[in-house]
Amino acid sequence: MKRHKRKKTSSTTAKATRTIRKKLSQAKVAHDVATGSAETIAHRTALIGRAMADPAGLSNPEFATMSREKIFVGGQAAMAMMQRMGGAHRIWTDFWFQQMQRTWTVLPQLAGSQTPARVIQVATASAGTLMSDWMVFWMKATSVSEAMADAGAKPIHRAVVSNAKRLGRAA
Repeated sequence: MKRHKRKKTSSTTAKATRTIRKKLSQAKVAHDVATGSAETIAHRTALIGRAMADPAGLSNPEFATMSREKIFVGGQAAMAMMQRMGGAHRIWTDFWFQQMQRTWTVLPQLAGSQTPARVIQVATASAGTLMSDWMVFWMKATSVSEAMADAGAKPIHRAVVSNAKRLGRAA
């Protein structure tokens, strides 16, 4: 029995470790995107300032790259997020089918109730189950939403970090 408890504790510890690593990874991506974006904006603002002083600077290929790159990376991020969307649809569909099944289970109990107290008892139990189901639904939906956001952040992170490095070397 102690062996089972140790195993459960180690799996709980492993899960907590994975969660912490995931959160740290998300924080690192957010930090990299924030700082990389600020660096990229600063470099590109300097390029624009120089181009305003000397119109020949407008021929810099960076000006053409900026828009095309944003559209391309935005498309990649949207596609990555859409690929994760199936999980959201599945959670939603499962929830509503579960609720239909629960309704068909509760209706005969309500119809067969002999007293108002029994109706209240069945309705209260049904409402409690519904609240519990909603909490589980939102936990699953939050997990899918987080996975979608992580998937969409990857191409953006990659582009922002590479831009900041490239523009930093050029400056």
